[in-house]
Amino acid sequence: MTQKTPSQSRECPACGRRLVFAPDGRGMLCERCGYRQVVERDMPPAAELARAQKLLPRGGRSDAQKATSLRLSLRHGIGAAKNKEVDEAFSHLERVVLAPDADDRLRAEAWLWLSQLYEDTADRRECLEQVLVLDPTHGVARRGLAVLDGRLRTDEIVDPNQIQQAAPAEPMAADATQFTCPKCASRMNYTPDGRALRCEFCGHEQALDQEGETAVQPEFGIGGMEQDFVAGLARASGHVQPVATRVLQCQGCGTAFVLAPETLSVTCPYCDHVYVTETAETQDILPPQALIPFATDEGAVKQALRDWFRAQKISRVRLSPLVGIYLPVWTFDLSGEIGWKGLVRQGDEWVPRSGAGHVLEDDFLVPALQKPGKELQQALGGFDLAQLVAYDARYLADWPAQRYQLALADASLAARRDVVRDLRRRAYKITGGETVRDLTLRTSGLMIMSYKLVLLPLWMAHYTLEEQAYELVVNGQNGRVHGQQQSGVVGKIVSWLRGK
Repeated sequence: MTQKTPSQSRECPACGRRLVFAPDGRGMLCERCGYRQVVERDMPPAAELARAQKLLPRGGRSDAQKATSLRLSLRHGIGAAKNKEVDEAFSHLERVVLAPDADDRLRAEAWLWLSQLYEDTADRRECLEQVLVLDPTHGVARRGLAVLDGRLRTDEIVDPNQIQQAAPAEPMAADATQFTCPKCASRMNYTPDGRALRCEFCGHEQALDQEGETAVQPEFGIGGMEQDFVAGLARASGHVQPVATRVLQCQGCGTAFVLAPETLSVTCPYCDHVYVTETAETQDILPPQALIPFATDEGAVKQALRDWFRAQKISRVRLSPLVGIYLPVWTFDLSGEIGWKGLVRQGDEWVPRSGAGHVLEDDFLVPALQKPGKELQQALGGFDLAQLVAYDARYLADWPAQRYQLALADASLAARRDVVRDLRRRAYKITGGETVRDLTLRTSGLMIMSYKLVLLPLWMAHYTLEEQAYELVVNGQNGRVHGQQQSGVVGKIVSWLRGK
């Protein structure tokens, strides 16, 4: 680090006595009258500071007095940074970063505040990257890098505790796209093979993957799959869900009807014209990024249900009409180190042991619905997500689709909860195969890296048996059936009464 030679002389301007360096090295003092003259210093590049930190001896233990001194330096540095006292802040924060006895937590916090002192983008990036080296889960540093990378604007960052969401008093006008044949203006339907829209009157087909047909619509995520979780959670859109009802004016028959907040696509009940609502009632509603097209038609699904009833030995049932629908699902990529401790069997005894294991979850699914049933969750787990395609509104032609009811923030909490719950059931994933009793997990290192909002195809129905309704869900990609069945004593009694 260099020091600038003061433009003033070494004499005190107040009393003429000679100035001497202050004990902290950051100024010159007059020992007679107490006058202080600040010595200006250049802040070194952040990369130079990082290299100096790497040369520090590691592994030493600091005594309580040194630790307290470093915490005070950090506190003074943060206070000076908040007051825009750059030289004062840098001096304190530099001391923490370069102190051999500082722990990673203190260093990470010091690097974070150093990033606020630099004006050069490269220096700020270096500081934030050093934070993540010391603490990969540091949300503020990850958010800062998202801003530097242009993935998040500072004016988009919100305080989630201050968000207030209320439905408007009157329904809003819905902006929708109508799918009509360019040849004869009749309705166009999505073909079961997932490749085209076909006119039901003249047979004209329009390929979905035809070059130039899919316009880039950033607000609908076309061309993008994985989304930055930190950037998504920093915006208001990560904390809200659709709440406004909308009014759709049919262009075919002129009838106006009300759409529920979660409705994404709809068929006019009066003239069968198909619409996809492309614009949410607010920019704070997240669009889908991808979907899996329907690969099974109604005939194949009916045959799959007949086979399922036969396998379950269920007969004389009333089956409701089948409904094919796209349902919204959040997918999350999670990663991190999970610490554990507990009792491990050693011979005839259980001895205490601890350790850590790395967790990596790719595309962990969370239904974006308020109360998904067991059968629905089972069906969602059977999709081949490698078949996801970029969202295109035309895939929804003639298929109902829903918007999400569970906000990104709430879904992310559910994802973390379910991953940790699974680890408790399958602790061998992180314990090296050991069977552990009284297991305790440290999950602060588990972080969500990215997310997607996807639409998955499902066939829904229910069957009635002995005046009791049971839910049926069929995977629209592979045709697998998931259904409720009679169980327990009631089921056995019914079977006995029926002579089975």
